[in-house]
Amino acid sequence: MKTKKHPRDMTPADTEAIIAAFDAHEDGVFSVADVAVLTELRAATAARREAEGRIEAAVLEAHHHGMSWGLIGAQLGMTRQGARQRFDRLING
Repeated sequence: MKTKKHPRDMTPADTEAIIAAFDAHEDGVFSVADVAVLTELRAATAARREAEGRIEAAVLEAHHHGMSWGLIGAQLGMTRQGARQRFDRLING
């Protein structure tokens, strides 16, 4: 299975498709360690998706309260321009 989406843009359906591809592994057998690693990858992906949603909501709220891209970027550990480039689509569609 190939996907061109950035992981943060993956939908639950995309994740399920990836899981199905692993389930259809040609050997059909995974070791206990493999299952643990794949389970952790799914959990980490879900946590990242949730965190990205929280960050986007916080950025929208900060912008709504008139905070500058410089201040927002500083809180996110990035430059003003980096924050603007990454999140401006949330503000201006």
